[in-house]
Amino acid sequence: MARVLLTGGTGYVGGDVLYRLFAHGASTYNITCLIRDHEKAKQLSKKYPDVRIVEGNLDDVQLVEKEAREADIVAHLAATSHLPSSEAIVKGLTQPERNRRGHWIQISGATLLAADEISDGKFGFATEKTYDDVKDVKDVHSIITNNPQRVVDNLVVAQEKINTALVVGPQIYGLGRGPSHTRSVQAPEVARATLKLGEGFRLGDGKNSWSNVHVNDLSDLIIALVDAAAARKTDDGLWGKEGIYFPENGNMTFGELSAKIADEAYRQGLIPKGSVDNVIDAKEANELSAHASILWGTNAVITSSRAKSLLNWEPSRPSLADEIPGIVAREGQAYPKI
Repeated sequence: MARVLLTGGTGYVGGDVLYRLFAHGASTYNITCLIRDHEKAKQLSKKYPDVRIVEGNLDDVQLVEKEAREADIVAHLAATSHLPSSEAIVKGLTQPERNRRGHWIQISGATLLAADEISDGKFGFATEKTYDDVKDVKDVHSIITNNPQRVVDNLVVAQEKINTALVVGPQIYGLGRGPSHTRSVQAPEVARATLKLGEGFRLGDGKNSWSNVHVNDLSDLIIALVDAAAARKTDDGLWGKEGIYFPENGNMTFGELSAKIADEAYRQGLIPKGSVDNVIDAKEANELSAHASILWGTNAVITSSRAKSLLNWEPSRPSLADEIPGIVAREGQAYPKI
């Protein structure tokens, strides 16, 4: 029975993956979760009694190394840029006493594709560039290796003794199924800010786009990778330098997202009009929500080819547009109707 170490089991993505992993493979996998909060650990243990809970945080590198050494598969979903824990995973999975090749599935973020826009402070502008995770994998690999700030991404793609998969999250939406955090960030924060301001808004021209994926579809991809690791599949392009995955189910400009949210907020009686007349700049965006100039103002348009061809993964959940009424309604619970 394959042993899986999961971090982030009480988080948004990690919690949804744990739900899916437990439902899918409770009798197939020995699952261990690293949990830093004692109360959340008790909550998780009650919900998933067959999951082994290890209390500790990502800075407990000796603990992380020990648990990784004993695992067949590590799904590191708690953080995209925590280098000490990632280095501990590498140490654990490459210990000489191991008699099997380890697998490391690491979550990352699509801001890696927007480094130039971020450094130039260029927000709200359109791009014609789309990155396909098969056809453009060499270009993406170069983007990672030429950006020393992407420390964990660089560590992942540099491994030769571990089978690695780097899952680059775009705009993720939908309700998570985990025990704690079930809310995503980008679209809900646009909705929250719209209700706070009492009107629709957009950042700059709003012509920039991010691809998006439902959190349940993202979990399906990660589970497919866990299954492939447990089955010891070694298809060309599945792991290693080419093992970079861009899950997506379409894209939307942030101007369109802002307009749809404002229209829906008006329809639900939460703001007095549905038009978007307020144009804000990067400073104002960051005052409304942490890192909003980057999360609402850059481009990250991707195409998912690798998972579809190698793992038979196909997104099947509702689109971002279909989810907007629910997003606005949930954010509206914190605000009185006009």
